[in-house]
This record gives sequence, C-alpha cells and structure tokens, in this order.
Amino acid sequence: MSTTMINTSRKDAKTHIQRAAKALSRLCLIMVVFVVFLAGCKKQETKVYPADQLTVEYSIDRDTIMIGDPVELTITAICPSNGVVELPTIERRKDVVILQRDTSRKIRDDGLASSAFHFVITSFRLGDHRLSSELISCTVDDQVLSAAYPEITLHVQSALPANESSVLNDIKAPQKLPGRIPLWVWIVLGAALVSFGVGLAIALLWKRKDQPAPPPPSIPAHLIALRALEALKARQLLEQDLSEPFYTELSLILRNYLEGRFHLNAPDETTEEIVEELSRSPELTGAQRNMLQEFMRQADMVKFAKGHPERSSMETAYETTRNFVEETKLSNTQTMNHEDAKATEINKAEDAAGPSHRRAEQQK
Repeated sequence: MSTTMINTSRKDAKTHIQRAAKALSRLCLIMVVFVVFLAGCKKQETKVYPADQLTVEYSIDRDTIMIGDPVELTITAICPSNGVVELPTIERRKDVVILQRDTSRKIRDDGLASSAFHFVITSFRLGDHRLSSELISCTVDDQVLSAAYPEITLHVQSALPANESSVLNDIKAPQKLPGRIPLWVWIVLGAALVSFGVGLAIALLWKRKDQPAPPPPSIPAHLIALRALEALKARQLLEQDLSEPFYTELSLILRNYLEGRFHLNAPDETTEEIVEELSRSPELTGAQRNMLQEFMRQADMVKFAKGHPERSSMETAYETTRNFVEETKLSNTQTMNHEDAKATEINKAEDAAGPSHRRAEQQK
C-alpha cells in the first residue's frame, strides 16, 4: 500500500511540474509580445538637421569596380527651402565618366529642402580616383553655405590576371610594296580596256541600227475637219430634216478639231469646260469665242433638250463651224513648226523608253 502511495505522489509531482512549465512558457510568450508591441508603438526618432547649415550625405552601391562597370551614386544635400544647391563637376575624361544623371528635390516635414543628385558613373582608367575635393555650395538669398564633398574614391581594377601585363604591344612595322608592278596586272588592265572599247563600239552600232525612221507627217487638224464637214453634207441630213444626228455629228467634228488644233480634251469635256479653257487662249478673238459658245450651246439644246431647230438654223450652224475652222487654222509655216515640235516630243519619249521599246514598235 505504501508503494502505491509513493507512485501516486510521484505522478502528481510530475503533473504539477509540467503545468508549471507550460504556465511559465505562456508567461514568457506574453512578455515577448508585449515588448514587441511597445517597441512598435514607440515613436521613431527623426534626425534633426540644422536649419542654417548645409548638410551633405551620400550613398554608393560599391567603390571597387572593373573597367567600365557602372556605379550608382547618390549625393543628398539638406538646406533651407529657398536655397539653390550647386555640385562641383566630377567628370574627368577617362578617370570618371558620367553615364546618367538625375536630380530630385522635395520639402521635408521640418521645412528644409532635400535635393538628391543621382549619378551612374564608371571609369576607363586603372587606379584610384577620388571623385572631388571641392566644396558643395548652397546659395540662400545673399548668403552662401558650403560643405565638403564626401571623400569618395573609386578603385578601378584590371580584369587581367595578376601576372599579365597591361601594356599594349606595338603594331607591326609596315611592309614595303614591291618596286615593280607585276606583269599580270598589266595583262588584266589591257584586257579590261579592250573589252570596254569593244562593248562601246557594239553599243554605238546597235543604237544606230535601232534608230527608227521618222514618222510620216500627220494631217493638219483643219483638213480633217473640212473633209469631215464635206462628208456630213453628203449624207443629206439637212434635206431629211434630221436635226439630232446632224448636230451630234457636227458637234463631234468641231470637238475633234479643237482637240487637234488647241490641244484640248474636247471630246470628253463639257461645253462650259471648253469655253473656259478657250477664253484664256490668245489665238481666238472675242467674236470667235462668242461664235463657238453659241453653236455649242445650240448643239447641246438639240442633243439633250430634244430641241428641233429650223433648217435655216441648221445651215447657219454648218457654215459657222466651217468659218470657225477656216479662220483658226494654222498656216503652212505654223503647221511645219507644229509637226517638228511633235516629232521632237516623240523622239524624246522613245529615247526615254529605250531600245527595247523601239524594237517593239518596229516589229509592229
């Protein structure tokens, strides 16, 4: 019985110890949480900067680099809000090279201005290079505040192994050309000149062969118009009182004449367009313009408004057209000049088209 009581007492003691250990663990955990809470609620201390001085701070991601490696540098200047900060120049040929520069400025809660100058710099010369030993200045009204540039030294190391020399080898000495030109050079030059001469001669002969014969002289526009008028008269449309086909044919003869004589697109233009273009022609008199305008409007009335003029009006229209052609035709000298100019234009067009076009025209 005594043994049983001893075992029970041991078990109770062990249970009390475990409960005490758990309670202690919980108490420690609560204390840790409470301390962390107090630390988080504690107001962070704000760094105080003097209001009448220039304070300079900096940050750099690294100061030991290989040649050409970029380095990010930030210079921060804290000064009065109405101050203008000026930094000394740090760029020096290959020693310090600025790859990128950016500036930002903001007003702090304490009323001071914080100007941040962000640089991305590098170096292309081995050795140690201090960025600057000059002063950073801030102009406030008539007062100039100054502070020393941070002591920043850029250490540039070589990417070559330690046992390799960084001195470049000199270039090789120039090689002298032989004093005499080889025979094969003369042979090649001679063959090239002969080939060029033969090709030039063949081209000239071919051009003469392809020269087309001059085109036959074209019939003057007034002769074509007069022949067409005689053919119209022979159809006896006047005697049959067929006014619409008569005016249609007569109007077409006149439009074709205007196209050949005055270089108008008369068959496809309206009466107003033809009259407008001929009003600027110095070759027509006012009476001739009026005569042309009156006839074409009368022809439009017959063709489109289905008018039916009397036979005397039809005869007058025929004679008016014939007189207009006779009065405005080119003289023999003018006709020859006109043909020469036209032939010249044709030759220029053929030359621009090339020999292949001339051969195609000859085959036609």
